[in-house]
Amino acid sequence: MSSHGHGASSAAPVAEHFLSSGRRSEKLSLSTLQSKMKCDPESYLSELDDLQGQFNSSLEVFEQKAAMNFASITGIGSDPTVGKYLGDRAMLLAHVTPLYPEHLANFPAKLATLIRCAARHLPSGLRCRLAQALILLVNRK
Repeated sequence: MSSHGHGASSAAPVAEHFLSSGRRSEKLSLSTLQSKMKCDPESYLSELDDLQGQFNSSLEVFEQKAAMNFASITGIGSDPTVGKYLGDRAMLLAHVTPLYPEHLANFPAKLATLIRCAARHLPSGLRCRLAQALILLVNRK
C-alpha cells in the first residue's frame, strides 16, 4: 500500500507538467499561470485574453444574479462560486496588469467602477477580494 501512495505522489508533478505544457489557462492553477505569465508575458497573450473573457463573463453572470436577487442579498451570497471565480480572476489580472499595460488599460477603471457602484450588494468576501485587487493596482502605479 505504501508503494501505491508513493506512485500517486510522483504522478502528480508529471500530470501537472503535462497540463502546463498544454498551456490551457483553465487547466493550470491560477497561481501557476500567474508565475508563468510573469516569466514570459509575450507567450501568454492568449491566456490573458481568456482570463479577461472569464472575468468579463463572470462579472456579467454576477450582475445578472444580483439583479434577480436584488431584494435578497442572501440570494447572491448563497452561491459563492460566482463570487469566488470573479474575485480570483480579478486578483490574477491585478497581479499581471503591469506586464500587459496596453491590454489591461481599462481593467483598473472597471474594477473601481464595480466596487463604487455595487459595493453594498457584493458579498463581503468578494468585496474584500476586489478591494485587495484595487489596492494592489494602486500600489503598483
